[in-house]
Amino acid sequence: MNPMTRTLTYVGVAFVCVVLAVWSGMPTPELNPDDSANVGEPFYPDFEDPIEATGVRVTVFNEDTAEAKTFEVSNKNGAWTIPSHYDYPADGKDQLEKTASSLVAVKRGAVAGVSEQDWERLGVVDPLSDEVGQRKGRGERLTLTNGGTTLLDLIIGNQVDNREGFFYVRHPKEKQTYVAELDLELTTDFGEWIEPDLLQINTTDLREMVIKDYSIDESSRRIVFNDVLKLRRPDASTSWKLEGQKENEKLKTAAINQIITTADNLKIIGVRPKPQGLSSDLKLTGSFSTDDFGLLDLQSKGYYVVPTQGGAELFANEGDLEVVTENGVVYVLRFGEVFTGDEFDIEVGSASESGEADAAEDKAETVEENQDGLKQSRYLFVTVQFDPTVIGEKPEKPTPPAKQGDDAEKSDETADDNSEATEGDEKSGDQQTPEEREYEDALAKYETALADYERKMKAGQEQVAKLNERFADWYYVIDAESFDKLHQNRADLIEEVEPESTEGEPTASPEKPEEKPTQPVAEPAASSEQPEMKAPEEKPEPADDSGKPEAAENGAENKEAASEPDSPAKADSDAPAEMKETDEKAASPENSETPADNKEEAEKSAKPAESSAENGEESPESAPSDKPAPAESAEKPASDAGNGENAAN
Repeated sequence: MNPMTRTLTYVGVAFVCVVLAVWSGMPTPELNPDDSANVGEPFYPDFEDPIEATGVRVTVFNEDTAEAKTFEVSNKNGAWTIPSHYDYPADGKDQLEKTASSLVAVKRGAVAGVSEQDWERLGVVDPLSDEVGQRKGRGERLTLTNGGTTLLDLIIGNQVDNREGFFYVRHPKEKQTYVAELDLELTTDFGEWIEPDLLQINTTDLREMVIKDYSIDESSRRIVFNDVLKLRRPDASTSWKLEGQKENEKLKTAAINQIITTADNLKIIGVRPKPQGLSSDLKLTGSFSTDDFGLLDLQSKGYYVVPTQGGAELFANEGDLEVVTENGVVYVLRFGEVFTGDEFDIEVGSASESGEADAAEDKAETVEENQDGLKQSRYLFVTVQFDPTVIGEKPEKPTPPAKQGDDAEKSDETADDNSEATEGDEKSGDQQTPEEREYEDALAKYETALADYERKMKAGQEQVAKLNERFADWYYVIDAESFDKLHQNRADLIEEVEPESTEGEPTASPEKPEEKPTQPVAEPAASSEQPEMKAPEEKPEPADDSGKPEAAENGAENKEAASEPDSPAKADSDAPAEMKETDEKAASPENSETPADNKEEAEKSAKPAESSAENGEESPESAPSDKPAPAESAEKPASDAGNGENAAN
């Protein structure tokens, strides 16, 4: 080939390449030669009311795993659920209205691309595309529906450079890509579409926490307890106390507060449906076998069926935590195994989830090396029970006082029963007896306490019913860090303290010998006519005149009057000072005499006293200074009578 021919050949090839390049960038004639024909028009002109939307579906593509994952929320029979997450209940109404409102009348802006060659660059490749090799440039596909009707379906690509709020948008059935302004309030975060607060507790309502540290013997299917820690407090202003806490032990306040705060902030980051035959209280219903697929799947997650007196029940290999509120609501948290996965694996699990536990170790080894969204999480079962004993006993109604004066009113034959009832009903507060006023105060306190008791009972029962409905069909995934903060042992909660020093404390004085109680001393009788004292409380009867014939013959009427016993008070006041001193000495243990000795001495002194009385002489044995009187004034009638006789003489 000569040089001229070679040159012409090169020129021809270059021309063909230029033509092909220009042709490939031109729009296809069957779409629309005028790229700007639809600029300014809505993508879906018929979609005007955001309330029409009853469902939203978002599909995203993971370039690393080459997997398309869909998040969907819909309203079925009036209930918002998440079909992509096992139809878990969603708080979807407000979120969906926000999303739909931001997409109503979305308009086509400037044309950004006119062919498939532009899709990857603009990020509007369909994430649901079947092209396996196409990983780059896939956008998010957003679909709004009403039942089976599609209201809007768009592929949203990259954000336009230096233009905040503007994105490349394409209709799935069109090749052109437009610039559109979007104020899009859409999230595919599972926690944003649900109630993420798992327990919904108020920390001031907590009254008990029980940490059960146990494991499962897989061969015998038996629970092996390591320790049980019970923490209690009567109210929110009182410090927590550990059952069985020793004097040299002190609770770590920071560790206790960490458990409370973590329980209050415990969030749902993933859900799983419970297997068939597992009730809300984790008891198995109907027949089951150990090789059941659902039970084997639970075993891989750290849960085992254990026979109990109440039937077969599901227990966790990582122990329990019980949290009790003042309304009697008992939360039981049972912790399962840890696993590692990306966001979607955590939220709904992978297709081969039954092998998650086996693969967890392999993923855990590489989680630090591969930081592409992998995270450690842990399974959790939650049950709720109602314990009325936490609220306390039901208040008892006070007993009304016995009505006084009823018998007198009934005995009055002229009283009218109806008028009596009216008068009783109209009795003013000033006419109430102290017992009636006390009863009314007690009744008011009872009614207040009863109302508070019934309020707590009702609130607790309603909350348990609501929570059981929520937890009945599900178990959850929480992040592994929350488990580490909740799962504490004795060493984490208790620290030993030195006993308080006893230096400088006063030495206890030696105990004094116990003093014997003072025994009353019988006083010798002043005359034979004086009655015998058989008990301190018995009052002596006055002497009868017929008992003193000799005194009557001698005309000793004044002496008889003087010999009559005075009252105890008067005897005390009339007693001379020497006698009072003698009384004080008689009350001391050294001068006390036994009742037997007193009786014998009284009998001996009675005879000379009788003869002296007959002759009108004072008996020397009856002198106040010779014999002490009893300590109690009520026990001195004989001595008083003697004193009266001395005064007469």
